[in-house]
Amino acid sequence: MELITILEENIRKNHQKDWYIFLYVQKILMEKYFDWLELYINPKSKSLIGKGQLSIGSKNYSILLSYSPFHNHRYDRIYIDDKTIKYNKEIHLYRDLSLCLYHPVIDKPAFQIIPLFKIIPWISEWIVFYEQWKKYGVWLGKEIKH
Repeated sequence: MELITILEENIRKNHQKDWYIFLYVQKILMEKYFDWLELYINPKSKSLIGKGQLSIGSKNYSILLSYSPFHNHRYDRIYIDDKTIKYNKEIHLYRDLSLCLYHPVIDKPAFQIIPLFKIIPWISEWIVFYEQWKKYGVWLGKEIKH
């Protein structure tokens, strides 16, 4: 295992060990910046859960999220509750239909996680690019092909 991988895994283990404090800090930061999300810590799943309506233009999008150091690979799982959105690697979705908002290796700072409050604005960008993709058939946002 590479040294960076070992150090990053130690960070994750510390977040898992002190999961409630870690999630509580994330919740406080989120509440400071995003009053449109209702947030609570779910002790059963050891995750921060959020729901809310995001308005872009004249359309509302129902957002669901889960954030936890116990999720595999990345802490965030962010969904748009819209049955018309289907899996397609061209629109930057994971197979579980969570949004792909950043590259989990290239975009993540070394020895750090991306705090949830920094990820939330990327949802709006994803939606704008998704709506453009529906019109033009091309993802117009910055991307790294998977």
